[in-house]
Amino acid sequence: MDSCLRRNDKGKMNKLFSISLVLLIIAVDQLSKWTVLENIFRRELGLGDPMRFMDWLQQAPQRLPDVSLPVWPMFNLTMVWNEGISFGLLQTGGWGLLTIMGLVICAGFFIWMLRASALGEILALALIVGGALGNIFDRIRFGAVADFFDFYWGNWHFPAFNVADSAITAGVVLLILQSLFFAKKSG
Repeated sequence: MDSCLRRNDKGKMNKLFSISLVLLIIAVDQLSKWTVLENIFRRELGLGDPMRFMDWLQQAPQRLPDVSLPVWPMFNLTMVWNEGISFGLLQTGGWGLLTIMGLVICAGFFIWMLRASALGEILALALIVGGALGNIFDRIRFGAVADFFDFYWGNWHFPAFNVADSAITAGVVLLILQSLFFAKKSG
């Protein structure tokens, strides 16, 4: 009985941890987008004062036009409106199908995350879910995802991305590593 209670408490803590991590990833993603779009690009383009963060979350401003600002050698902040999935893949020109598909897939990963018990698996799934929801939030508000991290070498540019894309990528890599090296072997 006592071990059952401890297992139940651990399960509740895992769920609380995973949901908190999802919310943290969404918050960091949206805060980074607000910072770059409103406080850097809007000012650089001379489009007036930036919106306050909570106002920006509640009422999406019009999409900003293209702008690129050199930051360091091989790194720019470049405004890209991604109507496809992560890193500009599957550009469709419409956001409805991708949003619905994203929500369905997210729901599956969320359920998996809540049922997971291994910390690495929980962390990986929370990164994927949080990143996906951050981008879905953009897609609903703007009809596209705001990407702006632009790394390049010479004339070759890696597809622009954001914090949510980074979380998804890190989560997928961690999930693969978890399944290859840390998953419990059956029978």
